[in-house]
Amino acid sequence: MNYNTSDHIDAVITWVDGNDPEHQKKRQEVLQRSGKSSESKLPTGRLKTRFIDNGELRFCIASIRKFAPWIRNIYLVTDNQTPDFLTESAKSKYNVTVVDHRDIFKSYEHVLPTFNSRTIETAIWRIPGLAEHFIYFNDDFVLTSPLNRDHFFKNGKVVIRGRWRRVVNYGKWRLRINRIYSKLVKKLLGITHSMHLLYQIRSAQLAGFSDQYYYVPHVPHPVQKTVLADFFEKYPELFEKNIQYKFRDTDQFSAFYLAYHLEISQKNAQLIPPDKAMMINGEMDFSGKISRKIKAVENGEVEFLCIQGVEKIKPEQKKHLMKTLSALTEIN
Repeated sequence: MNYNTSDHIDAVITWVDGNDPEHQKKRQEVLQRSGKSSESKLPTGRLKTRFIDNGELRFCIASIRKFAPWIRNIYLVTDNQTPDFLTESAKSKYNVTVVDHRDIFKSYEHVLPTFNSRTIETAIWRIPGLAEHFIYFNDDFVLTSPLNRDHFFKNGKVVIRGRWRRVVNYGKWRLRINRIYSKLVKKLLGITHSMHLLYQIRSAQLAGFSDQYYYVPHVPHPVQKTVLADFFEKYPELFEKNIQYKFRDTDQFSAFYLAYHLEISQKNAQLIPPDKAMMINGEMDFSGKISRKIKAVENGEVEFLCIQGVEKIKPEQKKHLMKTLSALTEIN
């Protein structure tokens, strides 16, 4: 499908308030029912830190409206939750529609509740009324500079930011070592190891890439809805298998990285380096590095910012970061 500049582009954000007692209760009940973790379960996929809400969503939404005002609708996908700041007035101001998990898993309600972003992302294209062209945001993504449509869809192609990497095969023993490593780095260093590369590799392999894959960092993802709809219509068993997991599992793939590699294989992608993308990670970054990154944001050197592990950042630096983001995303 050729992209026309008059076409609508929507934004989709997934969000959960893991601080909500009702959500915590629901999650605990599912954990207790699931019993012993299987070999393929990702240990860090069940950690409560994965569900912590640090208020990043407010910056995410405001940044979209300020720096990408051409986006039509913002769809916020939640599990029967609405953030406190998103009043009816705020929904109208930012043009936000809250979409419940039941809406995207219609006819597949047996997989609910789910606490797995990979599962949720697999069904996002099923949002009622979603534009053919949409951009997927995690709730910790923030736009930090003015952007236009060509940053995401250009000359009939999807713009993908990343770099080619060699495919690494994850056999039984490699996966076992990675699971042990995940537990150790979390226990000793407090670092959450998500197996992000494995999901990308598995997704690329589904699209027919065996020797190399196009590695994409944490940036907003432009997607053509029909690419996923057509693929899952052809392979419904893959859709049904990928949505069955209530917590992250190493047997899963990522729908968006799958879409990327399908676009690449169809020569419908423009590949560019992610030079202006940055992550501030409170678990991984030292204090000095965080200060330098905040300064880069203030100086306008960044277009896409991902903020993770905010709860681990020192109070004064966290205050500085929040003040910077507040000033940056303020809408007059």
